[in-house]
Amino acid sequence: MIKIFLLFFPLLLFAQQKITPATIDEKLKNADTLLIEGSLDDVIKLNNSILADSKKINYPKGRAYSYYNLALAFSIRYRYNKSNYYLKLMESEFKNVNEEDEEISMNVLYSINYKGVKMYDEALKKLRKNLVLVNNVKIDSVKYFSAGMTLLEMAKNYLDKKKYDSATYYCKRTVEVLKMLKKPNMGSNTTLKVGLLTLAEVKFNENKIDSAEFYLKSAQSVPIVLGTDFRTFKLLGQIHSAKKEYDSAIVNYKKAIERALKIKNFKKLLELYRLTSEVYEKTGQTDNERKYELKYNALNDSLNIIEADNLKDAVGVLVEEKQKPLEDKNNILLYIILIGIASTIMIVFFVNKRIRKKNSILNVKDEENKQLNQQLNFAFEEVTQLAKNNDPEFLTRFQEVYPNFFPKLLLIAPQLQNSELRFCALLFLNFSSKDIATYTFVQPQSIQTRKNRLRKKLNISSEEDIYIWMQNINT
Repeated sequence: MIKIFLLFFPLLLFAQQKITPATIDEKLKNADTLLIEGSLDDVIKLNNSILADSKKINYPKGRAYSYYNLALAFSIRYRYNKSNYYLKLMESEFKNVNEEDEEISMNVLYSINYKGVKMYDEALKKLRKNLVLVNNVKIDSVKYFSAGMTLLEMAKNYLDKKKYDSATYYCKRTVEVLKMLKKPNMGSNTTLKVGLLTLAEVKFNENKIDSAEFYLKSAQSVPIVLGTDFRTFKLLGQIHSAKKEYDSAIVNYKKAIERALKIKNFKKLLELYRLTSEVYEKTGQTDNERKYELKYNALNDSLNIIEADNLKDAVGVLVEEKQKPLEDKNNILLYIILIGIASTIMIVFFVNKRIRKKNSILNVKDEENKQLNQQLNFAFEEVTQLAKNNDPEFLTRFQEVYPNFFPKLLLIAPQLQNSELRFCALLFLNFSSKDIATYTFVQPQSIQTRKNRLRKKLNISSEEDIYIWMQNINT
């Protein structure tokens, strides 16, 4: 028997499992499980193996997903430079993979990396791009989840920027979108729970303790999701501390610390050390206060070193993105010259083909116009909603969507103030006097007075409709 085994032993060595797309997909499922469990070392090891297998059999989906998983794992560890490296590699696979939410997921992770180094405006640019992309997603479950994920990250950015009205708005939109899912899963429940916890945190920062408790209880009613319970205990600790229930605050902070350590969320751990030290200070427990202060200082020093490296890399990625359009313009110019030469030859020898080509171009233009109109409609809806909420971001977003409007007004009346420009923007969006009065909290008669003053400054005759005049100036 031993001799027979020795005879076939060399064959057994080479009888390894055959690599197929199905075996790679199975490994990707295992990688998702490891991510949920927070086993990042295993995630990195497994996805490097998946990447190698995918390259061997030229499986684009395997390459793209392993790049994304590696980017996510390194982002969780605050190694944003490494994360951005894998996102760039993932981007190169777009043309080979037909997945509706691939670019959306990539932009969300880019935004997390930018937010990690406090580049909030760049993070929000990536997320606003997603608000357009989700409109093209055909599967409702993917569409709502992608939208919810995007809106939640926008809320987190505004929370960090201390723009609590905007943070509240996007948190509530997150909850509304995710509740439209007919069959919630672990991913959507996680996003919903974090959305409610973020909303509770916003209200706590606004010193609205009752509202914070309400949203915290709402979050606790969502099924338990791994990796989010430390947020719950942190908020419970903060609420108890605000009520001067310091013993309960310490108990919850320690539970949060234990869970943050388990999943290695060091940024939240840093915040928890600070909060715990502050509570001990209030109770006069100097030794414990000092103990957590030392933990805070040691961890803060380590994170500052990592953050400096990440910021340097993030700026590099940003510069590269800004330069890319310039390179594209040069390439387009070259393509135009080549196309011009080719078109000239075709005109001389193939008149009929030229006609067919012209019709084809017109069809493409029609399609592009349809897509552009769709994007503009979505942008109009977003700007209108910001105006209704009296959101401080309204003016900035309006300028992004309608870049020519304010410059043309200022050519006519350079002395116009920001408040007057905002008023012109509301007229351009076709808000009635009653609507403007409602959303800006002033009397309707004051709106009519402002219209008359504006007519004088802009030389608009009393016979001319001011709304039509505002529309025409943007053409």
